[in-house]
Amino acid sequence: MENTQLIETAQQPFSWPSSQPPHPMNFTLASRMCTIFILKDPSIKTTVTHFNNGFSPNDVIQVTTQQNKYIVKIPRQPPPPNAAATCKAEAMRTAWAARCGFGPKVLCIDPESGGFAMEHLRGQTLTAAAMMQPQRLLPQIVQLLLRIHTAPPAKWMWRYDPMNSVSTMLEGVKHRLAMAPTEVRLIEDIVSRTKEMVKDHPWVLCHNDFHCHDIFLQPAAAGTREHLMAIDFEECDLGDPMWDLAYLIVNLELEHHPYRLADLYGATLYERLRVGAYIPLALAYCATWAALRGGPWFQHRKELMERLKKVVL
Repeated sequence: MENTQLIETAQQPFSWPSSQPPHPMNFTLASRMCTIFILKDPSIKTTVTHFNNGFSPNDVIQVTTQQNKYIVKIPRQPPPPNAAATCKAEAMRTAWAARCGFGPKVLCIDPESGGFAMEHLRGQTLTAAAMMQPQRLLPQIVQLLLRIHTAPPAKWMWRYDPMNSVSTMLEGVKHRLAMAPTEVRLIEDIVSRTKEMVKDHPWVLCHNDFHCHDIFLQPAAAGTREHLMAIDFEECDLGDPMWDLAYLIVNLELEHHPYRLADLYGATLYERLRVGAYIPLALAYCATWAALRGGPWFQHRKELMERLKKVVL
């Protein structure tokens, strides 16, 4: 069957899609992981609910017992190739983040599915609006990012290159005809220019997907202040810390005022130049990602491409 053009007109503003409910098999597996692996008692009764987390290769399920709550991530059914290995790799990165003090604790890993159970964090993930209002959160968020960038990396971590990620996704976009040729050429040019501008960057530990939905705000307890944690460490590897900062700036729609966060970070002149170089790439990354998903993501891709053109044209 030949490829067909996927580009079509969308009239409504973009709203984040909800994920489909998990397969009943995953609800059962999530419950068994918590009662057998963690609590050591399969007779314990549980209640299971899922999070509407948009597009993700994993189901995110909350398992509740009479005394405890857990969060379980399991590859969706039917699982794609290498889903178990990918999920286990995220579990390893999450466990590493917990040992460093800025991620949730991993309580067990299912060796067959690759699914893993974590402690339930009290609080909620942020929105872009919440990060800006009250603005006291921004310095804390940047400090969380600095903690990640100064943490000791694990020996098994890889090097993450966002230019390669965009190029790989763009091949899929071209195959599906999911972007206009002019947009494809624009993104290819951005990838090429960014490689030249950041080629001598240092390699440190990075989150590589640092945006508001991956930042968790825990409310203040008695005698303490509110606390920020990071979640979703699937892409956590060695990289350029300025990519994390630029990606966050784009998430907050601050691409026309990028140095506000750079100043909070304490960025040097060379780091500020790299932030500026990465901002078009971050917009291109998000637009290409949305184009690959199609369907309800079309309007998101359209809005991101409009923002990208305002930055570079």
